Amino acid sequence: MKKTVKIIFTILGLFFLKNTTLKAQDGHIKGIIIDKVSDESVPFATVVIKSTDITYGTSSDDNGKFNLGKLTPDNYTIVISYIGFVDTVIRNVEIKNKNQVVNLGRIYLVVNIEALGEVEISGINKTQVSKIDRKTYSAKDFKTTKGGNAADVLGKLPSVSVGPDGSVSVRGSSDFMVYLNGKPTNIDASTLLNQISSNDIDKIDIISVPTARYDAQGKGGIINIKTKTKGIEGFAATANGTLGGAPWSNKTDVYSAYKINDNRYAAGINLMYNTKKYSLYGFLNYNEKNVNGMRIGRARILVENDQTSPSAYFHMNAQGERPEWYKYYSANIGVDFYLSDSKELSFSYFYGSRNNGRAAYYEYHTFYGDVDGNVYSKEQYIYNPNKDNRYGDYNTASIDFTVDLEDGSNLILSGTYESSGLSRDLTNTNYFYSSSEDLNNDIETNYKNFNERNIYEMYDNTPLKGYRISVDYEKIFDDKSTLGVGSQVQYIGIKGDYVYDNEEIEVNDVEFDNYIDLDRTVYATYIDYIRFSGKWTYNFGLRTEYGNQKIYIDNTSYLKDFGLSDESNYYQTKLDLFPSAHINYQVNDNSKYILVASRRINRPSLTKMTPFLYRRHFEVYVIGDPNLESEYLNNIEFSYETNIGKQNINITGFYRGTENAVFRVNTTTTAIENESIHEILQEDVLIRFYTNAGNSTAIGGELTANLFISSWAKLLVGGSLYNFIIKGDVFGYAVDQESTNWSLKGNMNIDMSKETSVTFDYNYKSATVTSQGSNDYFQMANISFNYSPEKLEGWDFSLRGLDLLSSNLQYLDTNAYNKDNQQIFYQETEYHRNGPIVELGVTYTFNNVKSKKVKKASAEDHFK
Repeated sequence: MKKTVKIIFTILGLFFLKNTTLKAQDGHIKGIIIDKVSDESVPFATVVIKSTDITYGTSSDDNGKFNLGKLTPDNYTIVISYIGFVDTVIRNVEIKNKNQVVNLGRIYLVVNIEALGEVEISGINKTQVSKIDRKTYSAKDFKTTKGGNAADVLGKLPSVSVGPDGSVSVRGSSDFMVYLNGKPTNIDASTLLNQISSNDIDKIDIISVPTARYDAQGKGGIINIKTKTKGIEGFAATANGTLGGAPWSNKTDVYSAYKINDNRYAAGINLMYNTKKYSLYGFLNYNEKNVNGMRIGRARILVENDQTSPSAYFHMNAQGERPEWYKYYSANIGVDFYLSDSKELSFSYFYGSRNNGRAAYYEYHTFYGDVDGNVYSKEQYIYNPNKDNRYGDYNTASIDFTVDLEDGSNLILSGTYESSGLSRDLTNTNYFYSSSEDLNNDIETNYKNFNERNIYEMYDNTPLKGYRISVDYEKIFDDKSTLGVGSQVQYIGIKGDYVYDNEEIEVNDVEFDNYIDLDRTVYATYIDYIRFSGKWTYNFGLRTEYGNQKIYIDNTSYLKDFGLSDESNYYQTKLDLFPSAHINYQVNDNSKYILVASRRINRPSLTKMTPFLYRRHFEVYVIGDPNLESEYLNNIEFSYETNIGKQNINITGFYRGTENAVFRVNTTTTAIENESIHEILQEDVLIRFYTNAGNSTAIGGELTANLFISSWAKLLVGGSLYNFIIKGDVFGYAVDQESTNWSLKGNMNIDMSKETSVTFDYNYKSATVTSQGSNDYFQMANISFNYSPEKLEGWDFSLRGLDLLSSNLQYLDTNAYNKDNQQIFYQETEYHRNGPIVELGVTYTFNNVKSKKVKKASAEDHFK
């Protein structure tokens, strides 16, 4: 496979050299189509060229670019059209000789005001725009997220969910790829999204069914974050600051060893400088958020105990404060050099740093009793303060060279290097008492008189290094169809040290310190064909990926005791094919149908594969499985979009089937038939694993509507309804779970005057089943008041109220039964995060721009 990749790179390199040295054999007219309101490129716009001899058409590509070739000397008229926009006509474009290339540059489309009635241009730009392979959202319309991060913006989008803990999922899947300005990254998705300031985001693409040109990795598809990198010629800067919190909820237990103020701070600056020769951009951000809350938990485990009834359970009931903290720094710098009309060289660098974690101060009441909690014996009280701190530094550097070849083709050479330093420090301390009075008295005296002490501490350090090298070539044929081919090599290497300091867990000379070394290389090639035929657009592709993964585990002495392999080396190699199909039918100027399908893969993360035992809470240990295999996804979507007067409505039906799904599951030390576990842990607790245990399917639909209520109000509303099924086999027990899931989201923008506006959003997500239980419903409401005084040009002030309903709550439960239909364990957990939250934000924008000379044409007002 390596030889194959080398051959592809060599052929493309030779082809590049050949084509860049040839002189043009015909005339060309090219340009890029831009939405004048949003300053965003317009893909798949219709471009028709006319002269005395010919009339034919093409469409702009994914980036809004078009290239009309095979032209003889003549005067031409270009007509550009797109649904909802006024046709742009450019006359007297002259090709003087057959070798000439005319670059029209940026061609601006304006909204069709007649179709929108009396709505003013400043108020009609859509919050969401649908394209053949994605839905694109304008971040500026979600004003309640100012001062927040990318995850906050995503939480407002249909089909995307953000949990109370900041975890992000797309249609129920937390495994997806994040691209930053079109570049894939190996940084954990939720970590990266929490590091990017919402103030720096321009657009967000949700690509649920990507084409073959994109990585096949990720169940939930791809989320592409587009930051503010380009503008009109000149210098522009934006500075922002945020101060807020919920001081009325600063009620962390006075007995806690760690107190936290429920405050949040953010500051950032975004810079852009654009000339005809280059564009320079960058941002610098700091974001800190502290959240107070509490946890209530109840757990019971079926035990075999000679002193009690055979049906006795060991109960562990807990309650206590649970503060969380999040601190992020991020910086980005980039430059695009416009070497000529046909060549562009780009550099970019991103740095991020994080420290986030949580403390937990839980008071446990444990005892043996029946299933209803009636006490049999052995009552005990435990104070369990534990702390989990995560640290990380992230570096990503990339370079891209783009050249438009003289035969109408295009070549892109790209390289990316990444390095991350990740570490985690987890401490877990138990204090044992015979009564609740003794526990409370001991806490008040700073636990000076404890009866028994169990100290657990784990520290890991897992640096990551990786790189990507890719070549993409695109050829436009005489019939205006497009063929794209490309190749990519991606490598990640992670080496991790795991160090344990535990007075009680090292029993019978069992050592838990460990070391991991992971190498994963993916070699990929693709072919992608696009054809335009009347009202039809076809995009068919095939991607091949050859994965080669090696894992080395240093200490395997205890793995067999947990039902895992005790091998030190694990190898996985596989060649996979990933077909994709995207079909668009344009019914008329107001309606279209889109049918898309693809197959994808989800390779398990290192977190799920590391077989290193650590204590998450008093009642839960966690261990990974290095033998985890990849999941495979089959996705189908069918969409209908229409404009009804001023309104835009999109209806999408979807199917997602997951094969060989990875489940997070729990079992117990009593359910595992291995006495060694009892000798090692010496207690009855839950053991959490990750395992390939079955399949899951989701089938349903989504509705999204851009509603322009008046010239001063618009509403984005979206909802989904789907059936979710999980079937599998977990530790020999059948799993058959099913639920009807639904969600509702709305984002209303109201301009109260030229200076003031208000934004309100609401999010509801229904309960859903999991592999061994369920997660309860979740809802959130936010409001933002914005003031942009005319007398203070460039200044914007906002007052935001978040979690208005104090509904940042999370309820979940897990359970399992044996073959006799007897419950072997049950665990339910409630997380309460305090609210409401108030934030005050200030933004200042400075622009020092120059007017750019426009090319002479009858539609010159569309150019800049």
